[in-house]
Amino acid sequence: MTDQEITPWNPDPKAVERVKNPLPAPQFCPICEDHVDVRHHQEIYGAEFGDWPWMYACDSCDARVGMHPGTNIPLGTLADEETREARKRCKEPFESLYKTGKMSRSQAYQALADKLGIPKEECHFGWFDVAMCERAAQAARAVFLESMMRRSA
Repeated sequence: MTDQEITPWNPDPKAVERVKNPLPAPQFCPICEDHVDVRHHQEIYGAEFGDWPWMYACDSCDARVGMHPGTNIPLGTLADEETREARKRCKEPFESLYKTGKMSRSQAYQALADKLGIPKEECHFGWFDVAMCERAAQAARAVFLESMMRRSA
């Protein structure tokens, strides 16, 4: 690695290599079709959050998505405010599957993918639209209840 600072324009090759199922960097917004740019959290929020303060953002409609730390790889698809809120809200029931120790994170994603009828490789909240987020929340609750019933049987 060189002495250059790690940025989206100079990503860490090891961090890039760790990303499974990388999506391409968005150039145009799927919502309004305007140009998408790399932005620093400071520009959007007025402060830095998390380990990697970079994101893709559309200035026209405020759609945005974060990046995997140390890379220029988007965490998902660009999302408007409604979709961002749905992703956060609906991921909570899913996280209870592995945060309670009922299963590993990988097992939880596999169980959710199975319940949704999609490949595990496509089971990412950052890829979901509002409707799929709602389906995923319901599916996660069902998986949780099923795991509780198996334990009590």
